[in-house]
This record gives sequence, C-alpha cells and structure tokens, in this order.
Amino acid sequence: MGYIFESEIELIMNAVRSRTIGEAESIRLRDVLSAHLHPAVKAYFKARVQQMLQLERQTEVRSKKFPYSLPEVVRLQEQIDLLMVHNYVFGQHDFALMLDHAVHFQFNFLCRPQWTLLNFIFENQRRRPTSDIRRKLRYCVDYSYFAEIIKRFIDDRGLAEMTYEEFSELVEKIDQEIVSRHTSVELALMTRPILRFIESAQLAPGQQPAEAAIPINAAIVFFEDKKLNDIKDRLELERDRHEIENLSLRRLANIIEKVSTKNEDAEVNFPEDQPEEARAATVEEKPQPVDEAPPELPKAPKPPVKIYSDFEDDEPFVISQAASTEGSNGTLDDISESGVLVNLHSLFSPSEEKTFIKKIFHKDELPFRESLDQLNGMADWKEASQYLQQIYITNDVDPFSEEAILFTDKVQRRFLPGEDFKSEGS
Repeated sequence: MGYIFESEIELIMNAVRSRTIGEAESIRLRDVLSAHLHPAVKAYFKARVQQMLQLERQTEVRSKKFPYSLPEVVRLQEQIDLLMVHNYVFGQHDFALMLDHAVHFQFNFLCRPQWTLLNFIFENQRRRPTSDIRRKLRYCVDYSYFAEIIKRFIDDRGLAEMTYEEFSELVEKIDQEIVSRHTSVELALMTRPILRFIESAQLAPGQQPAEAAIPINAAIVFFEDKKLNDIKDRLELERDRHEIENLSLRRLANIIEKVSTKNEDAEVNFPEDQPEEARAATVEEKPQPVDEAPPELPKAPKPPVKIYSDFEDDEPFVISQAASTEGSNGTLDDISESGVLVNLHSLFSPSEEKTFIKKIFHKDELPFRESLDQLNGMADWKEASQYLQQIYITNDVDPFSEEAILFTDKVQRRFLPGEDFKSEGS
C-alpha cells in the first residue's frame, strides 16, 4: 500500500531525519526518543532495538555455575538492558533502513490495522506463541484497544499459542464490537490517528491545522479494513465523482451519517473549536484516565461487549464499556474482581502527568505510558519500588527530587492503598 501514499510517507521520513540524525554520522536511541517525533515512530525504534538485544542475549554462553536467576542479578540485568537499549547507536545506513520500515509499518497499521496485525504477527506462519504476539504488540501505539483486549484475552484463557485463524477471528470481532458502539462523528474521528501521523511531518510543535483533513484513499482503506463496505463504496463514489484527494473529518462524518441512515439530507453536529483534551477524549489519541468518559458519549452506561469465540468453549469474553471506548488507556482494568488494584492511569491529574513526563521522562510521553503499563502489571509494592529505581537510574533522575518523591508516592498508593483506592467492587 506504500506506493499509494508515497508522498506522505516521504514527507514523514524527511521530517524525522531532519529532527534526529540529520547529517551526523550516528545517533543514540535515547536521542531519537527525546526528539519531536510521532510516538508511533519512537515505539517502533524502541521495540526493534529491544528485539535485537533479546536476540543477542539468546546467543550468549552462560555457565550454569553462575546464579543468573537470582532476583538481584535479574534486576541488575534489567537495568543494564535498559541502559543498553537507550544507548544503542545507529549509523546513517542503519537509521535510514529502520526509519523506512518504521514509517511504512505505522502507515499501514494506521490505515488498515486488522490486515497489518495479522501479517506482521504471523508473517508466513500458521500459529504463533503468545509471547511473540505480546512482543510484536509493542510496535502498535495507536488503536490501543486491540493490544489491551488481545492481551487480556490471552491471559484469561491461559493461551500459550494462537493460530492465524483464531487471531483473525478475534481481531475482526474486536473491531466489529468497537465500531458498533460509535456514532457517525466518532467513526470519522477514529481516523484522526492517520491525520496526526501525516501532520507530524508538517506542523511545528503546538501548531494546529486550519481544518482536519485526511487523504480520501486512506479513509477508503480504513473502512474497508473494518468491513464497512457501504461506507467504503460511498467514499470511492465521492472521490471519483468530485475528484476529491483530501477529505475533512466533518465531511467524512456527514457521509457516514448519510450511509448509515440512508438519508441524503442527514447531517451531524460536528465538534468545533474544542480544546485538544476534549477532542482527544472522543477517540483514541492519548490514553485517558479510566474515570473520565469521552464527552460525546451518553452518560448512561452501555451494556458490556461480548465477543464469542470457538477457541475452547462457547462462553463469551466480556469487555466492559470502558474497553470498547477509545481514549481510555485503562480499557481492561475495569473488568475487576474484588480487591483488584486501581489502574495507575486514573491516579494522575493532567497537570501531574505533564510534570512527570517533563521532569522524569525527559518530555517523552511514550516511556511514561509504558512505565505505568508495566507497573499496572505488578502485584506488590516491593516489585514496583525496584522498577521505580530502574526508571530513576536510567533517566538520571534524583529519586529524592520533589517530582520523583511525588511520583513514587502516587505509585505507592496503588499498592498500599486506603479503601478509597480500591477498584469498584472492593
């Protein structure tokens, strides 16, 4: 599909090069991660370097006489690996090759996520270990409901591997259920990650476009991937009839409304001049706290999503409404039993998030979100406190600074909470 959007892809690659390696002979990964780049590009670079280090570790010759499995040794090795990853050095050729792969992959994923996930994860194989699936999901930042629900599905069923057919069925049903719970406006806004990726090459930090518009071919591919062929066909008709190259999100929402209602006079109330935080909450651009509902969705809770599968039995896999609404990074943590700890993403105010991202994570939101995800998966404060030490060492942060103390305190309250910090049902 790359050749269809080659001009957009080339612009993004040129922007990344100018903001990172430029004419220099080499660049470290940590400098790439601190540059003004789209988070999806950073995620690809980091995941790829992590994979390379993992492959290199597998070739190491280790004597059984050394206690590599000791918890203290494991923790030190994890700290070393973090430093190794962040200080990985790219030469010009290596950087150019990985950049080409990163931008093409992310453009494919943004335009047709189902197709990309299947082909990227399974390649030419008919089955994959779930450990490989988890690892490859690191490359995918946007449409986070896919990764969250897939990982929860694997955990709940205790799967060691999945076949191509099983994974395909799951991904398609996830998308069907998500799409069925969105209005025409929300469906149009679901394409915003495509827009943001293209804009990352064109706009300076903080600059906003006059009107949000995406290539109409990208919208056609996007809705074809979601099996919404009525919308896809109508977009092709509009493109050919009116020779449209770019489509505003407002017009896209109106087209979807006309198709879904079969009323050519139908129009939608499109959100205008909303602050970025409100627009981001409508669909998935940034992870939002689980207790903040998207403003355009009705306040009354919708019934939970049920995804039926033929894997092991006929019991449906239940996903809460929060999981089916883009914009909530705590998607599956709302499915909780008594005593489940609260999702860390819900414990930080927007101002606190900005402070921690700036002071602890060097203005890079991606590792901040990744760290919260890692901490959410931990069972006790001892493990979490050791992980926080790794963060401070890696990022060269004074653990006794005001920001680090506040961050540590916030995380500690998840593991050593009062009654008001337990999830609902506790």
